[in-house]
Amino acid sequence: MGYTNKPKIISIMPHGPAYHFSPNKKPDVYWEKSNGSLVGFWTREWLDLLGDAVLKETDQYDWEVWQPDLRADKIYAKTLETGLTHCLFPAEENIFRIGIRAQKGIFSKPMISRLKELQHNKIILLLYNTYGFRAPFNNEILKIFGPEKHFPIFFRGGGQFKAPLSEMLELHRPLTYLDLIVEHYRLKKLILYVDVISEQSELALKEVAKVYNGRIEKLTMGCDFNFWVLVPSMEIKKSIRDRFNIPKEHTVFFASGNFVPLKQMDKLLKVFQEIQDRNDFFIIIAGHGDETNTNMLSTLVAPLLKRRKALLHPYITGEGLRDLYWASDVYVSVSTNEGGPASVMKAIACGLPILSTPVGETADRMKKYGCGRFIPVNNYSEWTTAILEILDNKTPNILDIEIARDAYDWPNVARRFIHVFDDLITAYYRMEH
Repeated sequence: MGYTNKPKIISIMPHGPAYHFSPNKKPDVYWEKSNGSLVGFWTREWLDLLGDAVLKETDQYDWEVWQPDLRADKIYAKTLETGLTHCLFPAEENIFRIGIRAQKGIFSKPMISRLKELQHNKIILLLYNTYGFRAPFNNEILKIFGPEKHFPIFFRGGGQFKAPLSEMLELHRPLTYLDLIVEHYRLKKLILYVDVISEQSELALKEVAKVYNGRIEKLTMGCDFNFWVLVPSMEIKKSIRDRFNIPKEHTVFFASGNFVPLKQMDKLLKVFQEIQDRNDFFIIIAGHGDETNTNMLSTLVAPLLKRRKALLHPYITGEGLRDLYWASDVYVSVSTNEGGPASVMKAIACGLPILSTPVGETADRMKKYGCGRFIPVNNYSEWTTAILEILDNKTPNILDIEIARDAYDWPNVARRFIHVFDDLITAYYRMEH
């Protein structure tokens, strides 16, 4: 079978659409099934955003996002305005063994079949996962296509890669140590089939190097620096604050993200509860999560809401989200682990000082340039100290906007990915000519 003229990047997601985060909302793109239920996807998935950025910079590639979906009864596909095609494949839950323990994971036979049909075409397979190779489906793909692969494989890490042997240094039950050893040796075998691995933070890159001797790239996600900009005027900032009923002369802290334990939004609210007798702060938290985590945060924020010192805002994007950044004085990121995060990139683009745990690529960069205020991941009394210092006018230094633009503006990010794609195509398909 001959090659297609234009290389296709097939980027595979390791999880289905997050229907449970928005149970009462229709996805950005959706179809109605015969039983009346909906199947669809949100266009803000990382692989869609990255693909859009790449296609805006080059016409040398096609880009498809393949997502397994437990709701799908057939393959659904939609081509977006940028030319990117997002496909939903029927999937099911299977039992896998990454180590010796059984665990549930998603698997799609139709996706495997489709990839077999295309394997002799000119493609790059882009696998993605936040937590390295802990997604069983990615490992199954490597097992099936790795031994006699006909295309390059690029693993795009989301920033929280951790080698099994690193976890061996932590305290576990005896069976867990055996599980990690088995996982390590299985990973060392599978990872040989990968041509390039990219990660974002310095910590994640070091973890990759513990199990992989191939090409490693430091590649971040990004944001649009023509959209995420400084608030145009103090009048606009004041009008946004008035709209959200934020008291005058208060220092406004802002945190956003999914309502999951990793983000530690609950711990942040508890810290602000401790200083609620002060009359000079306001905390905004925006995002969404499952019912349990959303209800927990709603309960924790209630005392601050009563005293007009907080706002728990539903998930929002675009200009609505930018208004929350523009209303704020300090951006807060207190995750236990991160890749970027893009939320901090947006805050930097909006000219906000950052209060953050020392995780992710943005923390690496801010430390390099002496910017930001860093707090330990689990030392909550230090969080309180840092917040009080900011309230007493010790504002963190802000990262220079041009340094940030060079690192995180989508066109710059996309060109770095394109360079890797070009190398892979040249290496694999040069014999065509």
